[in-house]
Amino acid sequence: MFPSINLIFGVHNHQPVGNFASVFEKAGRECYRPFIDALYDYPEIKSTLHFSGSLIDWLLKNDPQLLEKVKQMVRRHQVEILTGGYYEPVLSIIPERDRLGQIKMLSDFIRDYFDFEPQGMWVGERVWESQLVKSIVASGVKYILLDDFHFQRLGIKEEKLLGYYITEEEGQSLAVFPISKKLRYSIPFSSPSQPISYLKSLASEEATRVATIVDDGEKFGLWPGTHIWVYQKQWLKRFFQLLIENQDWLKMQTVSEYMQGHQALGLCYLPSAAYEEMMSWSGGFFRNFFVKYPEANNLHKRMIYTSESLNKIKGANKEARKYLYMGQCNCPYWHGVFGGVYLKHLRHNTYKNLITAQTLAEKKEGPSGPEVEVFDFDKDGQDELIIKNSLLNVFVAPAQGGGIFELDYLAKPVNLMDTMTRRPEAYHEKIKSRIKKSFSLRRRKVKNIHDLLGSKEKGLENLLIYDSYRRASLLDHFFPKGIRLKEFKAARYKELGDFINGRYSVTEKKNGRNISITLQRDATVDYKGRKAPLTLSKKLVLNAQDAQISVEYNLENLSDRPLELVFGVEFNLSPESQQHPNELRCIGKSGLKICSLKEDTEVKNVEELYLEDVVAGLKVGLHFAQKPNLWAYPLETISASEEGFERNYQQTVILPFWPIKLEKSWQTKISCSIGMISSK
Repeated sequence: MFPSINLIFGVHNHQPVGNFASVFEKAGRECYRPFIDALYDYPEIKSTLHFSGSLIDWLLKNDPQLLEKVKQMVRRHQVEILTGGYYEPVLSIIPERDRLGQIKMLSDFIRDYFDFEPQGMWVGERVWESQLVKSIVASGVKYILLDDFHFQRLGIKEEKLLGYYITEEEGQSLAVFPISKKLRYSIPFSSPSQPISYLKSLASEEATRVATIVDDGEKFGLWPGTHIWVYQKQWLKRFFQLLIENQDWLKMQTVSEYMQGHQALGLCYLPSAAYEEMMSWSGGFFRNFFVKYPEANNLHKRMIYTSESLNKIKGANKEARKYLYMGQCNCPYWHGVFGGVYLKHLRHNTYKNLITAQTLAEKKEGPSGPEVEVFDFDKDGQDELIIKNSLLNVFVAPAQGGGIFELDYLAKPVNLMDTMTRRPEAYHEKIKSRIKKSFSLRRRKVKNIHDLLGSKEKGLENLLIYDSYRRASLLDHFFPKGIRLKEFKAARYKELGDFINGRYSVTEKKNGRNISITLQRDATVDYKGRKAPLTLSKKLVLNAQDAQISVEYNLENLSDRPLELVFGVEFNLSPESQQHPNELRCIGKSGLKICSLKEDTEVKNVEELYLEDVVAGLKVGLHFAQKPNLWAYPLETISASEEGFERNYQQTVILPFWPIKLEKSWQTKISCSIGMISSK
């Protein structure tokens, strides 16, 4: 016997639900199509393939010939297809009923389209928790693939990872193959001969060893620079040729073929983990993203709420569940090197799908009057409220400034307050370091110092601003007189009150077809070096059928002297885009002022304003009983991506404010209305 080794090679292909059409098109053209074409031309190359349902949906409409080629390779026993959650969820964070439904949906497609019974499954983002075993086995799956990192955390050495193990939960057994990190990092980034040499070093005379490499297909053409490297410089062709030239000692197999001829290496119980990079980004456990990013937590709890709502409705239709499953696509629920939760279009589409799922299900129940649900929505130990009528869902957090953190307009459907908070990220330090260096060079009068930052990083130094509170709406500010917009925007101002992050009491009242919620806080404002007691109450009123919320404010000065200060109410509204023709239209004493969402805006004596989201066909109006001065500006964040750093428009911040002399009490009313823009 001479040394030999088996090789399991494959790719996992995925595009997020709601990703830009241009990204799908580029991925299809520069990555998926040339890879499948190359694989088809080398029938000796056995491969294990996974396509997420969101990508399958696109391919069926835009490149069905690609799937037909895959079908032919399945028929000639060259390719094995993996199942998984149809819309690529992280399985551990969705309810078990949805895990089973998502896996069944993809397995059914594979059976019907490819005439193939899937034996293995791709685990989304390789996020593993042991309770998944039962759901996976119940779905008829025999094996999964996880990173060797999962096994190494148990202390299993590299030489003991050249095979597969059995794990179990309550007696249900599942085979687990470790994906090689060394192969993951060398394919396709090194010369084609390097992974071959590495595999040669692992060969043994027993002929039982297997190395597994199944990783993101986007590495083969979509990642920066890889299309030229993999196809134009023929990396993939050279790699395939080397595999064939060395097939006397390097035997390619699908996973099922290998399992038929080889026993497991033993039993193991894997810890909760993901691939090594994901573990670093999350702080060691995927669900920590829900702590780091309240926006991701809100998406997750909104998804759970929607799933539970569908589960309570007998006979909730199949279409509603499909939209729920689309809303479980993992991509906006986390953040690492890729945009994730910072990508507004992915969050927007997730909310759209979740709201649609719930709306479709509730239609079965028939129309209902306004109602209030009170429970711990975000699972932080504090109750939130959901105020609902036939057109709106208004989510309120009494313990977080009494703010509105989600506003669903059901007719569209859209969350109009899908916002982000500016917070520090570890990679921001790289930008700060380069900026610091540029200033040092500036003092030495070196030319072209901005080249240090790179084209994608120019101007980012002015965006490294962090918020001290979660960006929501109906947040109550008290400022000193003389505050300027640029100070508010840069978070360089003194907050005189302790209302913005404070806890508000709640009183609920139902009067006929109206519901009112009164939020009240007894606190203080810092006035001329003294703590002056002040009570703020705001009453939200929602009726049965209108897409309108009215808010009645009342300030009570409990001190023994008048308070001269500036009172402001912050709104954060999230149109689909800040691009023209979307705009802000302010109507006041001086007439109509039209403002770009890209620019900072200052307007005095505003009677009403409209944020027109022409792209979505929506407009949001704010109407004021007492004319405020008003600031508005675009809030942008800086996040990492595959290609460097990106500045992302997230929302428009709108702050109506009133300079007041508060002797005993002061009142005003703000009405917020939502409607469709009529086509002309």
